[in-house]
Amino acid sequence: MKQNIDRVFPYEWYAICYSSNVSEKPVKRKIVGKDVVLFRNEKGHISAVHPYCPHRGADLSLGSVVNGKLTCPYHGWQFEGDGTCACIPSQPDQTVPKFAHARSYPVQEKAGLVWIFPDHTKTEKEVKELTIFEEINQDGYKLVPFQSLWKAHFTRTVESILDIAHLTYVHKKTIGKNMPSVVPDYKVEGNLDFFSFSGGGAYLEYMFPHQWILKSKDKEKQSFFQYLTFTPLDEEETLILGYGGRSFLKRAPFIDFFMRYYNLKVLKEDQDVVESQHPRPIPEALKMEAHVQADMAQIQFRKRWFQFLSTEEPGFALDEQFEKNGKI
Repeated sequence: MKQNIDRVFPYEWYAICYSSNVSEKPVKRKIVGKDVVLFRNEKGHISAVHPYCPHRGADLSLGSVVNGKLTCPYHGWQFEGDGTCACIPSQPDQTVPKFAHARSYPVQEKAGLVWIFPDHTKTEKEVKELTIFEEINQDGYKLVPFQSLWKAHFTRTVESILDIAHLTYVHKKTIGKNMPSVVPDYKVEGNLDFFSFSGGGAYLEYMFPHQWILKSKDKEKQSFFQYLTFTPLDEEETLILGYGGRSFLKRAPFIDFFMRYYNLKVLKEDQDVVESQHPRPIPEALKMEAHVQADMAQIQFRKRWFQFLSTEEPGFALDEQFEKNGKI
């Protein structure tokens, strides 16, 4: 196992907010231990750059966007979307020095979400393709967004939505109402990167490391789905962004309200329990916690997570001076 394993996360695109949260007004967010500032230029193109000005460290999210450029609130330095310093007002006729440029991160919008690849040494063309569940981009569904911030490690948060046996107890007033405590035999199908299983009458699919969808197994009759994606902000907090999708009564605001309320209520039931778990992340080996047949999906996740931790597979470290294997 590598050093700082609680502070290392898979090399992946992570959703940081909804597209509607970002306008020409800069907004600051955190992702995998890194602060970033998001903004749009005059054409609506979104950018993500390091939020602290290389001049005197002022928070660029307190600035503005002028002619498509992020402008520092302290001395008016202006930055392009790729972090290039385009203007230093105090010396407009001199060449901009190299130290004046800011770091930028690959960013894209997909399915109404803003996704960041938290590696400033790469461009969008140099990193892996972002893959999401096809249902999110299908026509014919009304998507109702909802989000929740948990004070829990990424691994515990992801495991909570792979757990079938907890429904009767944690969600006894909502989705687990009237469900039997005995979990019938079920099969996990697929591989460590993508697997599916059924539970409580629902069909669930999971895509490592951070996407999950609940839907009907019969595509012809599918009228509803629930989608979640998980983003580690650091080793102590995980952001959950989700959609409830439906193909019926798409112009009924009261259903939007109910779906959002109900989904957040279910997440809150999970949150209270998951935030209480110790150790904070999952243990370093399967044998360090007890497992039963009903834990099959979590075991599948843990096998993949331990594979990530124990191989040379790339990852993001919260401590930027460390690579995934702990070497400087």
